[in-house]
Amino acid sequence: MIQLHIESEKKPEIYRKLLLPKNSSFSLLDEIILLSFELDGADYFNIEIVIKDGRASKEKICFLPKNVTNLDTDEELVGEWLRKPGDEAIAHVIDNSESFTIRLECNVDLPMNSETPLCIAGAGNIHTGKMDKIDLEEINELIREDEEGNSLLEDLEPDYLSLLELTNDLKKLKPWQYLRNDEVVVIHFEDVDYKVFVSVMGAGGEELGLMIFDMELGYNSLAKILYEKNLSSDFSYGLNALTVNFVDRGELDPADYQLIKDCGLSYRGKKNWIQFRSYLEGTHPERPNNLEVELLINVVSRMINITEARKYGWEYPQLAAYQYPTFKVQMDGELQEIYILQINIPTPTYECYEEISMFEVAKYKKKPKSGLQVEYDLFYMPFGVETEETNRTVYPISGMLVERGSNLVIEHELFTIPKTTSMAQGVLWAFLQGSEVRPSKIFVSKELRPMLQPLAKTVGVELVESELPCIREVREFLNTVPINIFYLEISFFI
Repeated sequence: MIQLHIESEKKPEIYRKLLLPKNSSFSLLDEIILLSFELDGADYFNIEIVIKDGRASKEKICFLPKNVTNLDTDEELVGEWLRKPGDEAIAHVIDNSESFTIRLECNVDLPMNSETPLCIAGAGNIHTGKMDKIDLEEINELIREDEEGNSLLEDLEPDYLSLLELTNDLKKLKPWQYLRNDEVVVIHFEDVDYKVFVSVMGAGGEELGLMIFDMELGYNSLAKILYEKNLSSDFSYGLNALTVNFVDRGELDPADYQLIKDCGLSYRGKKNWIQFRSYLEGTHPERPNNLEVELLINVVSRMINITEARKYGWEYPQLAAYQYPTFKVQMDGELQEIYILQINIPTPTYECYEEISMFEVAKYKKKPKSGLQVEYDLFYMPFGVETEETNRTVYPISGMLVERGSNLVIEHELFTIPKTTSMAQGVLWAFLQGSEVRPSKIFVSKELRPMLQPLAKTVGVELVESELPCIREVREFLNTVPINIFYLEISFFI
């Protein structure tokens, strides 16, 4: 568990001390702050890390409400950012004047294996500003009730029968005859102010179905599909989406076939069997859980309405890039007239996240320059491993450097967390520090080059964008290596 001190900046004497599991996400922390300070009217936080690893942070995490365009995710783990006692973040309540300082005090080893957040101390009433005595048991009862309610929702048996029946109705309409996969529509559920992007697959006559992307977590995946050429071979491992697929009987997993049978259903013919998948970055695709099934029921139902509207005269508008026709679902469930949603894509900016002193730069530059040329990339390995942090199977990330020409692997590390800029820079800088010579060129992928450029500029190395033929050849070889060898290696990193 980690112990956090949460203090109101408006009224500094008002605070709460919280114990959270080490694998808690920032979205969970948001909920616990709301409950422990009894902020019923607030919904979202904009959180910025200000001290990390005991130093002023160059990195920033933003968590914005769902009606604001933002491509960051609130599923980052608190323990990955607040790691040393004294590390701090500032939480600003959206549409509210409250701000809080969140400080990591310590890591706590409890005698029991507790996974439920706790409020262990506090003072003051955030609403009145008075130093009223707080009732810890009342606060923790609210936290327990919230945890139990969320757990109950997750544990409910998904309503697959309703979803299968609705999806079969959609299949009969053949939406791929009316919409191409790049004619993306947005469904805006007004009552919860939640938006999803839906792409219809099948106009080309191959894969039939739907891809559904959450506004905040999944839009980046959709944008890559729509606007990037030559997607990497491991793109699907970093996908965030829900899918509805119409496949042949032989393409079904045994569990999918059993689900259809258990619901008393059966289908005939090619591309008529229904399969659902939940994709989450860095993890193996799973069958959707209860909450995802509820979302799919709503989305498929609306796609029936939208397909019928298209069938009877609605035309997909001429739009610029990053614009999408949006169907607004009113409080009574009816579809409103559409409006055009404009997504503003900020140009990504990268910094040198490695703390590199002038002494370290000078030491590196004293190394003899050689003709060594290396290729460097981060990519998902094509096998899964189990970890304690998640109940899903994780695809590990490989950080690999290969000598160009000889195909000799000179650096290889495995990680069980998604790709990050700091990870990409850290692996490369560790190699450069450990090498006896300075390579003349470092060949990197189009994806990694902008991430690595700040580091390259700081230490004075040349980056060359490349399709990395040597790494590609090594990866093809790795696909033939027995998986147990990698399990032995990765056991040292999880």
